[in-house]
Amino acid sequence: MTRMVVVLRPEPGNTRTATALRTLGLEVQQVPLFAVVPVYWTPPNPTGFDGLLLTSANAVRHGGTGLDLFKRLPVVAVGASTAAAASEAGFAVAVTGGENARAVVAEARDRGFARLLHLAGRDRAPTEDGVEAVTVYASDAVPVSADVARSFEDTVVLVHSARAATRLAELADGAGADRSRIALVAISQAVGDAAGTGWGAVSIAPEPSDSAVVATAAASANTRTIDHPARGGDKHAMSDYVPTDRPRARGPKMGVILVLVGLAFVAGLGLMAYAAKTVPWFGFTHSTAGSTTAQQKASSSATGYIPSQPLGPDGQPQAAAPVDTAVLATREATLAAQLTALEARTAAITTDASAAGGQATRAEGLMVAFAARRALDRGVGLGYLEEQLRLRFGQAQPRATMLLIQAARQPVTLEDLRQGLDTIAPDITTSTGEGWLDTIQHQIDSLVVLRKAGTPSPMPADRLARVRRLLEAGQVEAARAEVARLPGAAQAGNWMDAARRYVTARQALDVIENTALIGQAGQPQPAPVVIPTPVPEIIAPETSAADGV
Repeated sequence: MTRMVVVLRPEPGNTRTATALRTLGLEVQQVPLFAVVPVYWTPPNPTGFDGLLLTSANAVRHGGTGLDLFKRLPVVAVGASTAAAASEAGFAVAVTGGENARAVVAEARDRGFARLLHLAGRDRAPTEDGVEAVTVYASDAVPVSADVARSFEDTVVLVHSARAATRLAELADGAGADRSRIALVAISQAVGDAAGTGWGAVSIAPEPSDSAVVATAAASANTRTIDHPARGGDKHAMSDYVPTDRPRARGPKMGVILVLVGLAFVAGLGLMAYAAKTVPWFGFTHSTAGSTTAQQKASSSATGYIPSQPLGPDGQPQAAAPVDTAVLATREATLAAQLTALEARTAAITTDASAAGGQATRAEGLMVAFAARRALDRGVGLGYLEEQLRLRFGQAQPRATMLLIQAARQPVTLEDLRQGLDTIAPDITTSTGEGWLDTIQHQIDSLVVLRKAGTPSPMPADRLARVRRLLEAGQVEAARAEVARLPGAAQAGNWMDAARRYVTARQALDVIENTALIGQAGQPQPAPVVIPTPVPEIIAPETSAADGV
């Protein structure tokens, strides 16, 4: 008899697993041991991370509106179901691994993700180095009565997590259920070990996925137990032996059978000899067939007869028809023309394929360049784009690639420059190191300013206003030149360095985009470009431009 299957995982996975089992014709009991609920959380600043680590689809389901701040970060997903949930929510999945979170994190680090934000549950494994965990959901225990726990006997129980395995053992022992009458199907060996010992059977899924657990559960539920220890065995009841007092009948001896077969064989030989001597058609057919075969062999030896050639009325092979050389020449010319047409068509297809490959390479290069510009404009690191820039543009534009990657490691945005300018505005509009008499003299001189018509005002306040307008228009180089003419320009050293880094990064981006447009971006090569020591013009000061120092 097929045993019932019990599903312990929380919703909505519980219903999905139960539906898959019922599709296979199994009877299912749904007993969720935990319920997943959202937890209030404060999203950290996304600019401090290279990617988003998701180990469960529950983080996407219960993360709330705070997830919108991180949708520009690439996702490192543990498991195909988690990756699918992230994609449906609008995230870009960069790395998808198995159920082993440590292996997925190691793979992400190899691909350039140095700092990951883990949106995790409250009960989780210790955090890896370089991973900052934030709790966004929790799995709260659901009360289960002792009667329900005792009903697990003579069933197959599915266990999807180590925490569920531990609680199942506690419920079974607390309700007095017999572990030996409960069969477990665990999603992994670690989960099976967490359940402990004493179970009737523990089956481990061949791979850590729900589909593998369902298949293993179906095999376990349909397996009949013979000679169960609790029942004292039932092999004797299944025996087909029926006792009887009547002796078994004995057949003829083998010697008699062999004698009868030998007599029948001898009788057959005698009948064949008699027929050969007395029946006329028997010998005639034999001799005729033999003579015909002999004649054919003699004819073949004398005339060089080929069996595939037709024979004439006299039994001799007919001569082959004469070959028309004109027809052969026409056929040869036709085949040559067709071969030439095929070669031309092949050459055209090869040319089209090469052109299509070049266009695809150009499009991929443009996508990488545009993605890099978007990351810089938002003030986030390049992440996995850094490796793509090295592979595609490292050979054609090594210096621009190096400048862009180095600048992206300390990105500067227009908003940073605007905030920094507001901070240092009082210091750069006045001169330093002058006495009070010089200050009064400057104030008197600023009352009347003579300048040519059409030229901008040299007043510090007017220059500062022009700097702000230039920053709004994205003309950082011109804004930098205006700041250099202000009386307190010496106090704006850090701001000037940040503006220079901004300009250098955008100039490198322009070179990269032009390289992609003209089709010089190559396919990814196995040897990446090595970044040399940072050049002076892109070295960032200790304090960011947003601090205005």
